[in-house]
Amino acid sequence: MDEELVDRLVHEAKELSAETEAAREAMMAAARRRQETILALKAAGLTVRAIAARLGSSPSVIQDALRTAISRHPQQSRREERFPYELHVILGAKMHEQPEQLRDLAMTNIRRMRETPRAPIAEGWLDRWEEILKLPVDEMEREMLKDDDQGRDMRQISPFAGALDRDERLIAMKKAQLLAKG
Repeated sequence: MDEELVDRLVHEAKELSAETEAAREAMMAAARRRQETILALKAAGLTVRAIAARLGSSPSVIQDALRTAISRHPQQSRREERFPYELHVILGAKMHEQPEQLRDLAMTNIRRMRETPRAPIAEGWLDRWEEILKLPVDEMEREMLKDDDQGRDMRQISPFAGALDRDERLIAMKKAQLLAKG
């Protein structure tokens, strides 16, 4: 067989593999956002049946989506950790829609926060936020939602003040309350 043809086909197969992987990752991210939205609807007070009816789905599909969304949330015992986490879940989703606007807001807030003298550890957290804000959106979202000591500390000094409206903050609070009962 012609070596040039083989090389071209191998190259094409590699490109298609990369496109397939990117499409798979995009579909998984969209599924996660859908599951989070379903969890938000549940937190807003809708029943599983009402959510299913509005989405044109079956209650069992909605229950599966809820179980999956809930399983991804860390089992934090303190409200002081749950609520900021839920705020950042919403911020992560919003970051996919408005990345530059939210990055600019966060950088402006960091500059403002640095005007107030802070402990060295807090300055380190602000430095880390600046690093996070330079990452691609998916990586930034993962960093914002890390369930470790640093992730919890970082969410306490978040530079996203003003990024969420009243309704988004209310949904985060209701999700935190729902998950606390869970």
